[in-house]
Amino acid sequence: MANTQNMYWLNIVLFSILDSESEDSNDYIIAKYLLENYNQLSGATLSEISEKCKVSKAAISRFCKKIGLLDYIDLQMLIRERHKKVRKRMSELTIEEQKEMYFDTLSISNNYLRTVMNDIMVEQLIRDLLSFDNIYIFGHLQASHIAYTFRTNLAILSKFCYCTQNWMVQKYKIDNATNKDLFIIFSTTGDYFKRIDININRLKSSKAKVYIITFEEGADVISDFINKIFIGKASEDPFSNILMNIFMNYVSFRLSHCVTANETR
Repeated sequence: MANTQNMYWLNIVLFSILDSESEDSNDYIIAKYLLENYNQLSGATLSEISEKCKVSKAAISRFCKKIGLLDYIDLQMLIRERHKKVRKRMSELTIEEQKEMYFDTLSISNNYLRTVMNDIMVEQLIRDLLSFDNIYIFGHLQASHIAYTFRTNLAILSKFCYCTQNWMVQKYKIDNATNKDLFIIFSTTGDYFKRIDININRLKSSKAKVYIITFEEGADVISDFINKIFIGKASEDPFSNILMNIFMNYVSFRLSHCVTANETR
């Protein structure tokens, strides 16, 4: 089911559909309806959405899977939790308190990440990014946005990576991994491999290099052979997105200097 830590970036996923699909496609129609009617969608049934969008229920189910969800129930839980948390959090704070919360969080995040950057695993990740040719960068919902941005940053450095929001394609790529593949997973909760039902034993035997960038609260669900980089204690939505962005940009910054140094030798 949908995890409440992944609610914040749903609008980004929907807008990405509008940017990439034709206006007469089912996915465009569904995404547009969800964005325009978001405040009225909590509790709406699959049949109701199907009727409003004038598409089949199967089309909506396919849409949910395409954006990284398991099914329509996942989407509905996401909507309900987001409504509940946003109303509760923001209604209790004045505008000035909201500003203070945001900038205090930025300060705390920067200080914490300074210690994270000293982790030898971060340096190992940078070396692997430079040495591997087959690189896959995955994540779900808000984490998928981080993955796409990271891919763009690497492309500027002439380092090309594969990235997709479709969890079925992600699963296929991981289940067919080889020792020539490098996988970088962004996951706010750490349960990425469990959510898409990855065959962990198959992945381990493939000898593929796998990193997961996540939070310490999700450590218990991550297999030992996977390289773990913890960028915070707990993934408090929506601020987990700030930490992941800072980390991703730091690694991109370091890589740009490594590439430049190699070019000038």
